[in-house]
Amino acid sequence: MPVINKSEALDRLYKKMQSFAVIPPNEFEKLKHVMHEKHFKKGEVILKPHQVCRQFYFILSGCIRNFRIKDHKEINLTFFLEEDLACDFDSFRSEKPSLFYMVATENCTVLYSNKKDVVPIFSNDEPWLNYLFRFFQHLFLEKDKHAAIFKLFSPEERYNYLVTNYPEYIQRIPLKYLASYLGTSRETLNRIRKKI
Repeated sequence: MPVINKSEALDRLYKKMQSFAVIPPNEFEKLKHVMHEKHFKKGEVILKPHQVCRQFYFILSGCIRNFRIKDHKEINLTFFLEEDLACDFDSFRSEKPSLFYMVATENCTVLYSNKKDVVPIFSNDEPWLNYLFRFFQHLFLEKDKHAAIFKLFSPEERYNYLVTNYPEYIQRIPLKYLASYLGTSRETLNRIRKKI
């Protein structure tokens, strides 16, 4: 895979972080020094259940899926695309083993950092604490909205919601993963797609 333009990649990360809270350039300088480039091939396992998650990834290109296996079936929970931060944040915070897999669904290029390097930066400065508050507030609201959609919408309404709000999922996520994510079978999803 090609080597990234590190300066451009860091600019993208900075803009994304600024969308949540104002981070002074001198504060971001601290983070820049602990961010590294990494590539994952399609199908590569990034995190397994029973491992503690000690890295987070800013996706520059590609897609990572987060899933769990239950009764020998994959249940897809989240898809991380460009400009997303991919991590099992619960495991990262608590040091408890993850319950999930994270796997590259496409070839991926990411910036990543290790917990031991980033926690001292995030723990001591007010701009970072403000950023973390805003970021996790956003994450909570997104998960809350997602849970409500699954409780209140039919599979067809869920699919239509994705078409309207997350068209990139429809274009890029394989059907078998998308069906699992929507809580339905591949056959039912095929019927919904034909109807539409």
